[in-house]
Amino acid sequence: MSTRSITYGGQHTNEALAALRPDLNSARAETQAVAKGTEILTAAVDPHGGPPSDPSDGLLYGLIQSGKTSVIIVASAMAADNGFECLIILTSDINPLYGQTLDRIRRALRGLTVVGKGGWTDPTSFARQIRSVPFAVVCSKNGSTLRGLLEAFKRAGIHGAKGLPTLIVDDEADQASLNTYASKDDGRYSAINDAINELRAFFPVNTYLQVTATPQALFLQRPDHPYRPSFTVMTTPGEGYVGGDRFFAPDSPLLASVELDEVDQLRSNYQPASARSASAEAGIPEGLRRALLTFLVGAAAQNQRHPAESFAFLCHVSHAKIDHKHVVDLIDRFKSETAAVLRDGQSTKAQRLVKQLRVAYDDLLRTDPGLPPFDAVLARVKFLLPGANIKLIDSSTKEAINLDHVFSIFVGGNKLGRGVTIPNLIVSYYGRNPKKPNSDTVLQHARMYGYREMNLGVTRLFLPDNLAEHFRTIHQMESALRDHLTQYPNGDAVGLFLQSPLQATRSNVLEPSNIGVYVAGKFYNPAYPVRTPDVRQETEALDRLLQSFPADGDARGVPPAFLIELLGHCKPDPKYGTGAWNTQIIQAAVKALATPDLFGERAYIVVRRGRRLKTPRRETQGIHDSGEEALARPDGPTLFLFRQEAAGDQVEVWWPQIWFPAGAYWFSFSFER
Repeated sequence: MSTRSITYGGQHTNEALAALRPDLNSARAETQAVAKGTEILTAAVDPHGGPPSDPSDGLLYGLIQSGKTSVIIVASAMAADNGFECLIILTSDINPLYGQTLDRIRRALRGLTVVGKGGWTDPTSFARQIRSVPFAVVCSKNGSTLRGLLEAFKRAGIHGAKGLPTLIVDDEADQASLNTYASKDDGRYSAINDAINELRAFFPVNTYLQVTATPQALFLQRPDHPYRPSFTVMTTPGEGYVGGDRFFAPDSPLLASVELDEVDQLRSNYQPASARSASAEAGIPEGLRRALLTFLVGAAAQNQRHPAESFAFLCHVSHAKIDHKHVVDLIDRFKSETAAVLRDGQSTKAQRLVKQLRVAYDDLLRTDPGLPPFDAVLARVKFLLPGANIKLIDSSTKEAINLDHVFSIFVGGNKLGRGVTIPNLIVSYYGRNPKKPNSDTVLQHARMYGYREMNLGVTRLFLPDNLAEHFRTIHQMESALRDHLTQYPNGDAVGLFLQSPLQATRSNVLEPSNIGVYVAGKFYNPAYPVRTPDVRQETEALDRLLQSFPADGDARGVPPAFLIELLGHCKPDPKYGTGAWNTQIIQAAVKALATPDLFGERAYIVVRRGRRLKTPRRETQGIHDSGEEALARPDGPTLFLFRQEAAGDQVEVWWPQIWFPAGAYWFSFSFER
């Protein structure tokens, strides 16, 4: 890792900041973008230092929709000012998203040649474009497109392309870049992964920067894996960001519960013929109906206060196109019938509908007491509803996510997930419910996160309770991971806290033989402690810390921080393997459990002295005597510490064993074979 000084007031950086100023929106945000760019370049390879002895690979880790792209652009501009001659930005293969990224890069890196897709098909033209350094290339993550770019660089070799100091930025790096054959462990590489591997190898002087809000798959690669980050730079959201702490705090007023069964009713194959031909009021499930009425009220109210603004509703319940079309049909019929009823105005149906709109209005008043009067909002809904735009967004959709009506309603699946920003999204209806959900995939569906403070009073998330619990648990896991990386930014000892039925990520990108898991209700211990004179200082420290604990007492409650401190003085002997026991990961697991929603500040210590063990144990075997396992407490992690007497050339030492209390959770991590 370089410690050189970084130039941060260069011309490319200043131009990029000027172009990004409307997006960054504050001097504080500009300062942070430059600070994060500086962190990245400080950890990056020295562009003037020749090929590094170790690969230079890092992670830019930001929250969902928190402004990572701005940091990417500023870091790229700073790289151009600090000696990097080639900038390669790898991004989405979805055309609207790719085009959006390319446009932003071109607008911000105004002093550079920026080559987009198609710009390297003519070898002569491409060689001419990259002759003037620095330059940038924006490439979609598609196997053939990446190989075309690599071949173009090879053909331009006579111009010295291979020797260019290069920054490769891989946006959404956990999505398509990893080897999807990893679980087979047969030496094969998936097309995109293989192409990126070759691209990285082509430039001897390069830093590979992965960017994502969901790095679970990256941190579960083995520690020496080329896609496991060796350094991490974390961004923090600016003012006005709304994330998991607002939506999934206890008793959050932004959450609205719907029945799980009604999500199934939105599947096209669920609906009987009679429901397909019935009126919208009869055919649309109650929770979705409440969500749409809430959206109409909230969008109309906000439009009265901000007449130039339009607002968005998102329905995300399935990945299947046939289901999307069915939901669009349901919502379209709801729109038509609701508009007709409002036009009538005097019927029993109209009176009932107005009462339902009033219920939605009163609910929004709880979080936005300054709403315009109900009659004015109702009149606005009646006027605007006929023009409401309902859009199906799936893999075949070419258009961008644009709000072209005050009431803009989006229905879709995967394309409305990762990387998509939906402006002024105020109401979401979410129902994706796989049997074994991947936490990174679910978190990427959190399109309601983002800089939405201005509309927070009229914002609601409708979803079944079990899915809300999934999001809540994932938010806890994300908080624990970010807290851990604050202490260990160089990629050391990262584990992932999970709760059933969540999985960390898709299994096909992981090598099963390199994954370890701490399971609830189990004991773990080092195979053997270090017992050379070098460890005496740690033994003496533990003697002092534990002097008040009786040798034959029951479990005594201690703060988790004290348990973590004790673990720091326990040194496992690497000669006997450290597959299951890793002190720093154990410490991270204890810290992850010390949250109010789990075991809080409850942790326990059991102390035993005068033991004389001299042979290694399995790491899940335990070192307690028969019956001592009953001392483990069910309401918090319990650390057993057994003091071993000196024996021959083996000095006295404390040998730890930890108990993770029973529950529907586990702690997953990777290790070297």
